[in-house]
Parts: sequence; C-alpha cells; structure tokens
Amino acid sequence: MTNQALKQQLGMTLIEVMVALAVFSLAALAAVNVATEHMRSLSYIEQKTQALWIANNHLTQLHLDQKLPKLGDTKGEVEFAGQTWYWQQEGLKTPDPDFRLVRIRILASEGSESALAELTSYMVAKK
Repeated sequence: MTNQALKQQLGMTLIEVMVALAVFSLAALAAVNVATEHMRSLSYIEQKTQALWIANNHLTQLHLDQKLPKLGDTKGEVEFAGQTWYWQQEGLKTPDPDFRLVRIRILASEGSESALAELTSYMVAKK
C-alpha cells in the first residue's frame, strides 16, 4: 500500500464534516421545536382545565343558591390556583318563565375577548 492510498483512507473531508454537522443541527432544531410546542400545549391544557373547574364551581354555586340568576350580564373575579380568573355570567329568558338560560364564561385576563371555558345550562325556579 502506498502513502497516497493511506491518506485517502484516513479521516473525512471538510465537506463531509460540514454536511454531517448540518444534518445533526437540523435534527436538533426539530427536536427543540417539538419540545417547545409540547410545553406550550401542556400549559394551555392546564389553563383550560382550571377554567372548566371554575365554571363548574360557579354553576354549582348558582344551583346551591336555589334561585334563578339575574337576567343580563354579571361579571366578577375569583382566586384559583394562585391566579386571578375573571368570569362573566349571562342570564337569558326562555319561553317558560320558570326556566332561565345561564351562560358562564371564564377569562384569563379582564379585557380578554376569548374565553378559556364556557358553560351553558338551564335553571328552574324552586317552588
């Protein structure tokens, strides 16, 4: 074997190293993007779940009060899981005067237009 043959068999060229680094960096970037998106969606699901709990708690409290909720819009806030949440309640008439439609929306911030959770229920007047 000659010196020239040995030199050709040892090591990789600079272009091969650069191509390998480019492939590795693309794979690493994809993995980081997947992990970031997973964390973002996990946070959103956690917020949505807590908002649904708050809406259910609010609706349960309305049922426990044993009276029809007010007509029109009502707003308030509640402390839950170390965070302040904002709720909106809408009471609407129905064709039957003994029934009332109640819609509860839970917002993460006071000025937010989109609700994280929304529940709609009908309540009946206790006799």
